Amino acid sequence: MGTKRKERDFEHDEPEETNINVVVRCRGRNEREVRENSGVVLSTDGVRGKSIELLMGPSALSNKTYHFDKVFSPAADQAMIYDDVVTPILDEMIAGFNCTIFAYGQTGTGKTYTMSGDMTDTLGMLSDAAGIIPRALYALFNKLELDDAESSVKCSFIELYNEELRDLISADESNKLKIYDDTGKKGHAGTFVQGMEEAHIKSAVEGVELLQKGSHRRQVAATKCNDLSSRSHTVFTVTAYIKRTGANGEDYLSAGKLNLVDLAGSENIQRSGAENKRAAEAGLINKSLLTLGRVINALVDRGSHIPYRESKLTRLLQDSLGGRTKTCIIATVSPAKSNLEETISTLDYAFRAKNIRNKPQVNQMINKKTLLKEFTIEIEKLKSELIATRQRNGVYLTNESYEEMTVVSESMRILNEEQSAKIETMEINLRNKVQDLYSLTSSFMTLKKEHEGTRAILDDTKSVLEQTEFVLADTRQSLAEESMLRNAHQHTEEELAAVGSTLISTLDKTVNDVGDLHAKIRRKSDLQFVNRNTWGLSQAQVSDVTNLVESRVEEFRAQQEELMSGVSLRMQAFVQEELEKLSKTKSFLGDNVKIFDAAREEVLQQTSQAKDGMDEVLEEIKVLREVVKSRVGEGLQGISGAAARISDEVLSELTSFHTQVIATGFIYFGVN
Repeated sequence: MGTKRKERDFEHDEPEETNINVVVRCRGRNEREVRENSGVVLSTDGVRGKSIELLMGPSALSNKTYHFDKVFSPAADQAMIYDDVVTPILDEMIAGFNCTIFAYGQTGTGKTYTMSGDMTDTLGMLSDAAGIIPRALYALFNKLELDDAESSVKCSFIELYNEELRDLISADESNKLKIYDDTGKKGHAGTFVQGMEEAHIKSAVEGVELLQKGSHRRQVAATKCNDLSSRSHTVFTVTAYIKRTGANGEDYLSAGKLNLVDLAGSENIQRSGAENKRAAEAGLINKSLLTLGRVINALVDRGSHIPYRESKLTRLLQDSLGGRTKTCIIATVSPAKSNLEETISTLDYAFRAKNIRNKPQVNQMINKKTLLKEFTIEIEKLKSELIATRQRNGVYLTNESYEEMTVVSESMRILNEEQSAKIETMEINLRNKVQDLYSLTSSFMTLKKEHEGTRAILDDTKSVLEQTEFVLADTRQSLAEESMLRNAHQHTEEELAAVGSTLISTLDKTVNDVGDLHAKIRRKSDLQFVNRNTWGLSQAQVSDVTNLVESRVEEFRAQQEELMSGVSLRMQAFVQEELEKLSKTKSFLGDNVKIFDAAREEVLQQTSQAKDGMDEVLEEIKVLREVVKSRVGEGLQGISGAAARISDEVLSELTSFHTQVIATGFIYFGVN
């Protein structure tokens, strides 16, 4: 019992769980969608990326982004899909893993094109439109040729149509295959197809010919959604056996399997226009795909029951979903808005499938001697069955008895599987509990040691704590004082803030007043500039007027001197004449001499007074000149009027003075 448990533990712990790879390929709009002017609802981040955005409406809130392992836009070609997705899987298949690639999506989105594509070749060269299967065959044989190892490759091609299995490369087209559970594999359940023909191929060309042969026999039909709609699921399996030499020098046989699955597309019967036979086909296709969806949901939710047996499709893919196979799903979608509902369903399905976890495990290499021994036993068994059949000495049952026995056997097998699953679950739980107990024990011992160390530290800390309490009391007092100081500082800062706000308002007013003052100074400066210009003009005009007045005064002085000289000459002549007359009339005037002397005295006095008056006139002219200069600011017109008025007054005074001189015979000037 202990040995078996150890073996089961080893088989359970060895494989590492990994998520299956999910790839999305978005095709371009076809001619039908272009004619219908159907909008585009999918957007990818480049030709190859990892996210795809679903544009479900004008509002950004209604959009949804899905993240996958890889996302290919319509610009991605067949070679890019193969290089990025299939090449790593083919290497793992050669290394001894079982691998599965299957395409899923709505009908007419390019599943068959992705998996098979153009299968024709020219001089050994594949077409650019060749799909995954032809490219994988050519790449497999190229790698085996480079490895230069003894190898063998065989292929099988089966079809699931209306829940019935058919062999597409068998000569007997009426041969119906049956699927059974493979109980020979330890640790997990598998399936095998009884009666399926496996053809050994020696080159990729032979494999492509088998693929072409089977594809021609595959069920296809035209619908409104697709002119060549696949009406069945197909599985093309490539198995490679490679001879390897172990470290001990013995020969071993390594086996790797690659399942290439092309699923029929899900379709809406009303939109596809399927009727009668086609409608029944579509119903069975959708039923198997719905079962596949339930299996995926159960695997993701870690359900206790996985409904593999509800459909032959899920039974075929049982090892690829949650088993020991490396699996990759290629979800094909249409970008057209007319297919929005199906596109959302496909993306949700693919996003859900990302969470499926498989436990890939390398196929055990078989020793050459062991393989020969197994083949010998199998041959002997077949011989005995053949002899028993010929001699009819075996056990024979009616069909009803055989069916009843099969049902009972199947029921017992299911019960056995359920019990085994429960036992395995209990053992796992027990192992987990033991591990938890061991972890708790080790944690308890660790905590105990830590507790003892902590107690020693606690004793040392007590004395420090007592000292810390005294320090804390002082610190609290200091904190209280600090709080009072901070409150006082806060009050002072509030007052300073109030004063500061007042000063700021005053400063604003001062700035406004300074601005007004600057404006006033600017206006005053402009006025002074205008006055300065006016002063310059007025000064020039006053200077001209003053020069004119001075020139006229000089002329007047010259005329005065000429007049005075003339008057003096006339006075001398008059005096001489009078003297002559006086000498002649001396006798006559002897009596009046005293009177004449008195008159002479009076005339001399008047002449002296006339000279003094002339000096006063000159002084008044000088004063007038100064007054004229002081009154320049009153304007040029006023100055000119005053000058004219003064000139008129001077002329009138001179005229009056001239008249008086003529009248009296003496030089006299009077100026008012």
